[in-house]
Amino acid sequence: MNSIESELFDEFKYVDKICREIFNSEKGVSTYIEQMEMTPVYVKYRISQWENDYKQLKHIRWVRNQLAHETGYVECTAADVNWLKDFHNRLLSQQDPLAIVGKIERANQQKQTVQPQPTRVNYTTPTYNTKPPKYNSALWIALAVVGAVAAAITAVGLLLNNFR
Repeated sequence: MNSIESELFDEFKYVDKICREIFNSEKGVSTYIEQMEMTPVYVKYRISQWENDYKQLKHIRWVRNQLAHETGYVECTAADVNWLKDFHNRLLSQQDPLAIVGKIERANQQKQTVQPQPTRVNYTTPTYNTKPPKYNSALWIALAVVGAVAAAITAVGLLLNNFR
């Protein structure tokens, strides 16, 4: 194992340990990846580095497993080590994708609990008048006039049809 591979292997141990502690799990980074996979799509899209972090974690886990089981040559680059160190720092400062998801969820819960409750209106039993309101009588008169006009037009139409 060369120095870059050794450095990646050691850094992975630190990240894996943090993930095991966060999730109280023996699988560490694998549990982190599983949690990312279970996160709803609408949440994933709100976090800009989500897709890159997901792919990189899977790649780094694969490289680490290849190194651990010595299955042949594995290309491990300094960029892989640098990314893993950056991810490690983001885990510690709670700037990693799942920490951001937690912050979003907590903010949404606070918004729901802080929102003022709608004012309650005291409902009173309606009183019904025995006489219809004044505007109703005007409406009835208008409807009667329209009905009378319609009847007259119909009667004229029938008379005209009889003369043909």
